[in-house]
Amino acid sequence: MYELAFTMRERVTGGAVVMELVGEIDILAEQTLGPRMEGVASRCRGELVLDLRAVTFLDASGVRLLLRVRARAARCGARLRVVRGGAMVSKVVRIAGVEAAFVWLEEFPPTVVGSVPA
Repeated sequence: MYELAFTMRERVTGGAVVMELVGEIDILAEQTLGPRMEGVASRCRGELVLDLRAVTFLDASGVRLLLRVRARAARCGARLRVVRGGAMVSKVVRIAGVEAAFVWLEEFPPTVVGSVPA
C-alpha cells in the first residue's frame, strides 16, 4: 500500500487557526490538500497561520497551493501569516518570487518581547 509523503494538521492555538504542513508539498499534495486547506481558509475570519517548519520538500505546485490559500484567506477576511520552513523551502519561495506576498513569522507562537516565563 502506498503511503502519502505529506500530511496536514489543523488546530487552534492562541486564538489562531493553524494549518501545519508536514512532508513533501508537491503536485499530489496540492491536489489532495488544496480543497481542505481552502475550506479552512474560507471558514476562518480571524488569524490564520500556515506552519511550514515540518515541510521537507516544496516545488512549484506547493508554491501555487500557498498562493491559493492566501487568495482564499484574503477573500474571506482572514489574516494569513506563514511560519518559515527550512532553508530549502525558503529558497524555493524566494526563487519563485513570492516571498513578498506573505507575512512571515520566524516561529510560532511568536514570543512576546519582555514576557517572563511562568
